[in-house]
Amino acid sequence: MTLFQLHDDGKLHPIAIVCDYKVSMSKSVTIFNSRMSPQDSTKGEATDWPWRYAKTCAQVSDWLLHELIVHLTNAHFIEESIIVATNRTVPMEHIVFKLLYPHWYKTLSLNAAARDQMVPQAIKDIIGFTPEQAFKFIRSGYENFDFVQSYVPNDLKRRGFPCTEEELKQPKYKNYAYAKNILPMWKVIRKYVVSMLLTAYNKETADTDVAKDKYVQDWVREVREGGRIKNFPDIKRLDDLADAITMCIHIAAPFHSTVNYLQNFYQGFVPAKPPALCAPLPTSLEQLKKYKEQDLVQALPIGRQRQWLLASQIPWLLSFKVASDRSLVSFALSQWVTKRKEEKGVGRQIRDITERFYLDLRGLQKDFLFVSRDMDEGSIPYMVMDPTNTAVSILI
Repeated sequence: MTLFQLHDDGKLHPIAIVCDYKVSMSKSVTIFNSRMSPQDSTKGEATDWPWRYAKTCAQVSDWLLHELIVHLTNAHFIEESIIVATNRTVPMEHIVFKLLYPHWYKTLSLNAAARDQMVPQAIKDIIGFTPEQAFKFIRSGYENFDFVQSYVPNDLKRRGFPCTEEELKQPKYKNYAYAKNILPMWKVIRKYVVSMLLTAYNKETADTDVAKDKYVQDWVREVREGGRIKNFPDIKRLDDLADAITMCIHIAAPFHSTVNYLQNFYQGFVPAKPPALCAPLPTSLEQLKKYKEQDLVQALPIGRQRQWLLASQIPWLLSFKVASDRSLVSFALSQWVTKRKEEKGVGRQIRDITERFYLDLRGLQKDFLFVSRDMDEGSIPYMVMDPTNTAVSILI
């Protein structure tokens, strides 16, 4: 467990790290940062081996949480349940199927490969869990995934951040590019989804029609019971349906893109973020305070050739740039071009909706560039959510 302080100027500063959380900090090995603020001198930090070791513990925990829960479970496995449930209950000509189908490309085959090869032949060999512990960890993450509370505005709010674009403009959040980008992205996708739903439902009776739609209600039941996403929402109004569909697209496109395509940057250099500790944890603060460079080195997978190579190469393999024809903006453009000659009825409506969707995504490109430029000097550009970089589906 790591305690951070977010300063008003946007600096995120680590205050304390609990290396082995056991019920409370007092019963655990807890160490505090000798630098009380980001402005304090960094002199001596390079040889502060106890603190560097504790930071490594935090990075290992983050590696496990990110790869097994945030990435594998909350993106790949949750979306797979949506895909299977939709195919079981919703006809291909239904608006729900039509909206979601483009965002399923490759996902099922990728997940099958992850279960059959990636996890059992690679991931399980480089983490500090036994296979049984890893599967239990993943199962717990899946069963506790809260679908509705993971909607972008809800997710930001429950984690203590503003859920409006205006509030996120405060200097305090200038380095939180994810929040500043994902909120307008959510709004653009939801606007597109609502408009498309209204091509199938009458605006005046939409809420009643959605509540009575057998396929929608079957979908809800199948996701909950067959897919075991117990917090999937009741869908009684058009807004409920729009939120649920937006969430499904969000997971498949911008969310997965953000948690997948920066893995090589954050994890490719193994000493900075190893997947496991290779030596026992200290049992007391007094023992930790005596740690030297060799103690940190022994905790790294140095000398474990297969583990080291997998830990460095897997993030690299998973971070290949999205092909231009599989980006979210290319999808929007292709939908628009397909309908560009339509002049009447629903065809014209879809033409205008997809044109607006494409132009909105293009507008986000500029906005995201400014968000990246406004981060602290020296920050790595944050362009992973540029619509030309955002994959239309879980592709890798």
